[in-house]
Order: sequence, then structure tokens, then C-alpha cells
Amino acid sequence: MGKTISCSVLLALISCFYLLFATALDTITPSKSIKDPDVIISQNGVFRLGFFSLANSSNRYVGILYNQIPVQTVVWVANRNRPLKDSSGILNISDDGNLVVSNGKAEVLWSSHVNNTAPNATTAQLLDSGNLVLSYGEDGAASSARLSYRLRLCNGIIICYKELALFWKVIF
Repeated sequence: MGKTISCSVLLALISCFYLLFATALDTITPSKSIKDPDVIISQNGVFRLGFFSLANSSNRYVGILYNQIPVQTVVWVANRNRPLKDSSGILNISDDGNLVVSNGKAEVLWSSHVNNTAPNATTAQLLDSGNLVLSYGEDGAASSARLSYRLRLCNGIIICYKELALFWKVIF
């Protein structure tokens, strides 16, 4: 009987450890942000979301890049109008449920600007399609609670379009 209890306790401890520390590598949550130079990578490694610099520049940007192409290939940039001047950047989900880029002084340089009814349950997941899905709610499944930014390749031009009245700029 003692061995059965010990095994049960061990299994319970392992399960708790897994639930506490195992997080998806493709997702940002209110408790899991990205700090420069960290990245998240889509499930099969096609895209990455994180901090980068362009050649011959010290400015830092947050964007989606192809992950498996040797040449840096940027497909979307969040803070292109307000680059970071150093490596103090953080990409996180703010208290109001928005995805934000901020610097070391906690100044917001970019925000997704969404109205969110469940800010503590917001997640941002990078998909292998290149989509970054910002969703909120317990399951994120209700269409009224699922916000999706999509990227599409058309004749070599990457187009960002809005869904559910969200706006990301067109990238050329």
C-alpha cells in the first residue's frame, strides 16, 4: 500500500510540474512574454516572432520572419514606425489584453489596439501559416472572441488584412 501511495504522489507532483512549467513554444500569454533576443517559433518551425535588426542598423524591431531560410526574410513588423534604440524590448500581453511592444522604460511603442472583454485569458499564437492569432476567453473558440491577423503572399507582396475590425498595416 505504501508503494501505491508513493507512486500516486510522485505522479501528482510530475503532473503539477508539467502544468506549471510546460508552455507552448509558439504562444505568448499574460504570464509569458518575449524579451529581446527571445523568440517564439511556430509549431513546425516555419516562422518565428521576435526581435531583429536590419543590416547596418542598430534599431530593433519586433516581427514575423521565416525561420528556416538562411537569409533573414521579414514578413511583418509591429513597431516599424517606432523602433527600439537598444535591446531592452519586451513583447507581452498588457493588462488590458492587448499585444504590446515596449522599451526598457515601459513606454509602449506599438499596440494591437483591441477591445478585449477577457484580458487575463488572452493568448497570441504564431501558426505555421504565418498567422498570428490573438484570442481571448476560456477556449478562444467563439468567433466573437477570436481575433486573427493574417498574412498572405500575393505576387511576392505580403498583405496584412484586418479581421473583426482590427488593423495591421500593409507591408510592401
